[in-house]
Amino acid sequence: MNILILGKGYVGSALNVCLSKCYNVYFVSKKELNYTNRCSLIDFIDKKSISAVINTCGYTGRPNVDACESDKENTWYYNVNVPVNIQKACKDTLVPMIHVSSGCIYNGYDRMYTETDEPNFGLLSANSSWYSKTKHACEMMLQDRPVYIFRIRMPFCSTWSERNILTKLLKYDNIIDEKNSVTNLEDLCGYILYFLIDILDNNIQRSYGIYNVINPEPLMTSEIVETLTSYGLVNPNWSKITLDQLYTQTIAKRSNCVLSDDKISSLGLKLPPTKQSLARCVESMLETKDDKLIQKFNQQKSS
Repeated sequence: MNILILGKGYVGSALNVCLSKCYNVYFVSKKELNYTNRCSLIDFIDKKSISAVINTCGYTGRPNVDACESDKENTWYYNVNVPVNIQKACKDTLVPMIHVSSGCIYNGYDRMYTETDEPNFGLLSANSSWYSKTKHACEMMLQDRPVYIFRIRMPFCSTWSERNILTKLLKYDNIIDEKNSVTNLEDLCGYILYFLIDILDNNIQRSYGIYNVINPEPLMTSEIVETLTSYGLVNPNWSKITLDQLYTQTIAKRSNCVLSDDKISSLGLKLPPTKQSLARCVESMLETKDDKLIQKFNQQKSS
């Protein structure tokens, strides 16, 4: 079977490696296939006999979501218009679509947020970031369509990627100590692989809609830092600051919350506990910690 992955970013690259072990994968960027054009995408899906489309493209801002505040037009276009356009092409070709979204549309600790809870840090919130608003808007546009929406949060992995939350924590001097759900990238890829096997190979019916794909047993930032420190990965300048102090340094507000994984657990697709995946990733990072990587990391940290 042929799988089409749209977007050659952090998540898409990891998915390509994982899914290529079981499927024939077409892994494309917008330059290689203008998937913002519905006709071009439909033509590609038909010609390559695509069995499923996974959308990992989106606008997150660089170096962080603050950049979305000054580029609202592109953020809305790539986070709302493009996914909706992709879904229409998938509907026209009768091909299932998986859309990788974000759980950063909730804030606070009133509850463990489920897939049915109304976002309190999304489109209608006065305090939410523009990035979060677009993610919520996209879900609203897609919620009644035949599409699987996988929400992830603060992804971490076993490489020194600049998108890895572990790498980010090592670069940040000032950190806030909040509890958050996180998603291990390798676990996410495994989840999507088994999900595809279910719906494509085993013809198991999975309901369209939203799925919180996060590792259970969320951690405080200080607990993640303690794990990094125990393996000898330390930023000597680490200092805890409050959210109010953070917001004197940022443009956009940040989401801090815990999501429920009850839905995916009920499907037998539960991800490993956060601590377990965290330790595995830090060990892998240590194995690849050569002089060139550390030099590059230090350069990024000082820039």
